[in-house]
Amino acid sequence: MAPPVLVPDKTTLRRWKREGLTQQEMVDRHFAETGIQVSRASIAAAMVRYGLAGTKPRYYGTIPWHVKGEHLTHYAVRMLRLLGRRKAGGDLNNLEALRLDSWLEMLDREHAVVGYDPDSEDGFYYIDAKYRDSKDAPIRTKRIHAA
Repeated sequence: MAPPVLVPDKTTLRRWKREGLTQQEMVDRHFAETGIQVSRASIAAAMVRYGLAGTKPRYYGTIPWHVKGEHLTHYAVRMLRLLGRRKAGGDLNNLEALRLDSWLEMLDREHAVVGYDPDSEDGFYYIDAKYRDSKDAPIRTKRIHAA
């Protein structure tokens, strides 16, 4: 008798991938829906096995930094990914579009841009928009050193 399959099936993984879920979000959703805990590596292996692994898009125009693993879920980088997807012509669902628009409005209202310091605890931070160094994205790529 074959052992039970613990990871989601190919159809489910394909749907979640289309929704833009990260592998960790797939792990979390699978646990929430089934009560079965699987590792991120199991999800990754299943995606390779099912031919769903493909290359993940990189949005260098909106996320030019190498982001540490512990900072990958920060709200700012999640919004910058959505912005990159939008600029690349990718689809956003209604909730993603609403969140992105709201976040961009907040940046505009607060006259802020996003910076990244991999050595800080939070990683991402907001600074005055006068430090913007990209006309295409609300980011600051160079670190600002205290005087």
